[in-house]
Amino acid sequence: MDRKLDKEKLIIVSAKPEDADFIAWIVAQGMHMDDVPSFLKTVGARDDTLYSWRHSRLLQYDGKLAGGLISYDGATHEEGRRNTWVMPDGRLLNSGNVPETTAGEYYFDSLAIVPEFRGHGLWRLLFDNAVEIARRNGFHRVALICDESYPRLGQLYASYGFVPEETFLYFGTLCRKMSLTI
Repeated sequence: MDRKLDKEKLIIVSAKPEDADFIAWIVAQGMHMDDVPSFLKTVGARDDTLYSWRHSRLLQYDGKLAGGLISYDGATHEEGRRNTWVMPDGRLLNSGNVPETTAGEYYFDSLAIVPEFRGHGLWRLLFDNAVEIARRNGFHRVALICDESYPRLGQLYASYGFVPEETFLYFGTLCRKMSLTI
């Protein structure tokens, strides 16, 4: 989309169970996957997973989905992880030895903007919305992790005010935790 966006046509809405396919796409994009695994569509339609529709805010432009952010209370992460990453044989897929988030943090888990809407800073609208939700719920810290092989993302998040912290392996990928005091 080369043209300038009409800000009046942008709205952020809470996701619904029927948005599970788009939520799955957001998660797949956040993990740099070209294809969307079918299990992500299933977990997006549930209300007890990390990638639940309950945790998802969607950006619409003139009624068309333009992006989304999945965010939630860090205290719920471990239970949500158990409900999300259980393999068919009952094993829990291990993401690493360091938790992505913890109690006391509001966690930005997955973000994606539809390609035709990229380059307009729309991710900032989703971040602003999620920070406001975090504040309303009494949080003073927001956190996310950023894949170190995409330094531009880390720079974008730093431009928002996120501060780099420790690095760790997450599903075998070197990631950096970043936080923002609100």
